[in-house]
Amino acid sequence: GPYKDRPGFASIAESMSGLAAISGEPDGPPMLPPVALTDELTGVVAAFASMVALHSGVGQVVDVNLLETMFQIMGPLISLYLLTGEEQPRLGSQLPYTVPRGVYQCRDGKWVGVSASSDSVAARVNEVLGVADDERFSTFAGRVKHRAILHELMTNYCASRDSETVLKTFTDAQAAIGPVLAMSDIAKDPHFAARQAIKMVGATPMQGLFASLSATPGELRWEGRSIDADGEEIRNNLWNHRRDDDREG
Repeated sequence: GPYKDRPGFASIAESMSGLAAISGEPDGPPMLPPVALTDELTGVVAAFASMVALHSGVGQVVDVNLLETMFQIMGPLISLYLLTGEEQPRLGSQLPYTVPRGVYQCRDGKWVGVSASSDSVAARVNEVLGVADDERFSTFAGRVKHRAILHELMTNYCASRDSETVLKTFTDAQAAIGPVLAMSDIAKDPHFAARQAIKMVGATPMQGLFASLSATPGELRWEGRSIDADGEEIRNNLWNHRRDDDREG
């Protein structure tokens, strides 16, 4: 395209993809994510696309870029605009179609994340908030219409209780909630420990593999290697082996 010769980084893709435009508070500026979101996602997309290309058995260029990776995760927003002329507004941690949804501060200063993205879960949230019989909140449309009221109810509920109480009450009710965890919390969290989500690779603790395969679980063997360290082996052995298998099949 016409921008092909411009320098590109994740932050530029996040700015141009629509993500920054919908991120932030309603009365604030657009915001970029505070991690290398685009770089991480594009790596996964490139790996998947390469596997698809290998499976086809046809030599071809695999064209993956930062901008279109981020544009894909914008979901139906381009359809919404082209069909209706509507733009999704900035709503902080809220969503236009899920109410309540956001992070709320508890009495002890800790924060929790809440999402009522289905009618069944929303009904449980309403029960906890004491508004189960309020018809205004019984449907998606009603909750969206009365967003400000529900948001205030959630804010006040959490602000008047310690986080442990809020988490237990919502969890017991099977309403979707989770604590807002910092890295210092994650490092000692029992769920992360049980899932072995943090691995020691050499002398470096880091995230484990993001997919667990029962028969071929895989492992992290290196903290990091030079660019194309395994390229020759892959091109000469793995790819040639795959082509031989395809011909034999």
